[in-house]
Amino acid sequence: MGKKLSALRPAIVFLTATMMMAIPALAQMGQSVLSPVRCGTKLIQAGKDTKESVLAKCGEPTTRNPGRRGGGEVWTYNRGSGKFMGILRFTGPNLTAIEKSDYGFAQPTYYED
Repeated sequence: MGKKLSALRPAIVFLTATMMMAIPALAQMGQSVLSPVRCGTKLIQAGKDTKESVLAKCGEPTTRNPGRRGGGEVWTYNRGSGKFMGILRFTGPNLTAIEKSDYGFAQPTYYED
């Protein structure tokens, strides 16, 4: 049994090291943010801001989702390639949660003739 354990030891060390590095990164994705978050040069905060104040500070969101069955409205801000997208959740007019999501993407540029 000692030989089997010593043969597995490198794999166990590798898996442990991988998990120790991955868990903090995974914990931040989709994490609700209670502290203030920057929107340009202004700060927004769950529990203090409203739809109206967020629009004034951040501008129009990339997408708006009305939510399901009385659930809150969800706004998504695509901040561009290499930056996390911001997801804002509202209950009624009040901002109740701010989350980070996957990396954003470059917006297509439209040209008019």
